[in-house]
Amino acid sequence: MTPSRRAFLAAAAALILSGCAALQTTLEQPSVSLESVRVIPGQGMAPRFAFGLRVVNPNPVSLPLKGMSYTMDLEGHRLLNGVARDLETVPAYGESRFEVEAGVDLLGGLKLFNDLLRQTRGDTLDYTVRARLDAGGLGRVLTVEDRGELPLSDLRGR
Repeated sequence: MTPSRRAFLAAAAALILSGCAALQTTLEQPSVSLESVRVIPGQGMAPRFAFGLRVVNPNPVSLPLKGMSYTMDLEGHRLLNGVARDLETVPAYGESRFEVEAGVDLLGGLKLFNDLLRQTRGDTLDYTVRARLDAGGLGRVLTVEDRGELPLSDLRGR
């Protein structure tokens, strides 16, 4: 191979590698927030809940969500969990709202109930919602978390 041919191949390889590196963008973490919780009819004795979730995408590319798994802890006890598939795409620099269903973790619920009976509580319960989003087109799983307080008046129906 001639020296000019080697130089051409080396330059072409360098251009291809730098082009691939430029295509890889660092994505900001999307946020997931809890907007609503309601009880829905369940099968058997365990109730089911519908969560209203809001997903905000701060990135210049859309997030094609193939699926999601999520949990909700109340006062540090796993209370609800569920999965959803075939979700809509969250647009670039946009947001989407989803309603997903979750089942009760009865053991976690019993532990929470036991702790609440033993403690004097204020007017709120601490919650943590975790979601793992499968952004299929991007080949990565994004994990997001939302923490806050749930007023007991909301649970009692005011």
